[in-house]
Amino acid sequence: MNNFFKGLLIAVSIAFSSLAWAQNIAVFSPDQALFATQAAKQLGQQLSQQLQPQSERLQAIGKELQALQKRHQEDQALMSADEIKQLELQINQQSQEFKKLQQYINNAKLQTEKKFLAAMRPKLDGALKAYIEDNDIALIINSSSVVYAHAGVDITTAITALLDKE
Repeated sequence: MNNFFKGLLIAVSIAFSSLAWAQNIAVFSPDQALFATQAAKQLGQQLSQQLQPQSERLQAIGKELQALQKRHQEDQALMSADEIKQLELQINQQSQEFKKLQQYINNAKLQTEKKFLAAMRPKLDGALKAYIEDNDIALIINSSSVVYAHAGVDITTAITALLDKE
């Protein structure tokens, strides 16, 4: 019987020690924290303004391409073989231009994102270090790896606020 109580005492001790550790565990999403900052929002607005002519051109090409495809589909029976061939050539050219412009815009966004992340990484590390020290955090888990977490353990918004202060 005495061994039973010792075992129970050990089990209770382990359970309570894990509860104490659980208070020092946090969940964090680095990407969400970085892209929610004011710097990221401003950069997004600047990039949108920079790429506005290309985006407008992309939309215009898309509309032209849709009109050509619709014409090809609806008027094909009324057109000669040469007219069909010419229309298909136009569709092909518009499609290629659309894809190139879309790729240019996507690459510009990706390059800007990479530069932003490289510049913000040291700031993120500093903010995390300060938060860890101020709040005595023992473990931070990336939110993409978490199945469930209580809302109180997510420190993403707190880190975003620290980044915005810098």
